[in-house]
Amino acid sequence: MARVEVYPDRVVIRLTASEKAIAMRRRDIVLDRDAIVSAVITEDPWVWLRGVRSPGAHLPGRLALGTWRALSGRDFVVARSGRPAVVIDLDVPEGAEEDRGWVGEFDPFARVIISTAHAGDLVAALRLDGKDTVFDTAD
Repeated sequence: MARVEVYPDRVVIRLTASEKAIAMRRRDIVLDRDAIVSAVITEDPWVWLRGVRSPGAHLPGRLALGTWRALSGRDFVVARSGRPAVVIDLDVPEGAEEDRGWVGEFDPFARVIISTAHAGDLVAALRLDGKDTVFDTAD
């Protein structure tokens, strides 16, 4: 299962080797912490999926792993059944989708959905104001 690390300036989602292969990604997900608009806990992450899977894997009601594309932007999903999920909405800068030739510091996702047994702790860590606080959760 993916590991989430919350730093003062970023959120890093470290994918396992098999998750990277299924999601067709070479590197981990890095989110700008200042771009986070909201973070909510849900028991049913499947209702939060929007758009079309591209690329990744989806077994309805069991597993969703990869990128979903919609008019509202790109979403990244690591959801498994039987675990609560955290839905993180982000404010994507204008033109982030168009600039595909350069790999930036942060991934331009509009939403990230991640299943974790530590959902409450993750949402609490995202609200922390301390600049020297680091939160690490591993399933």
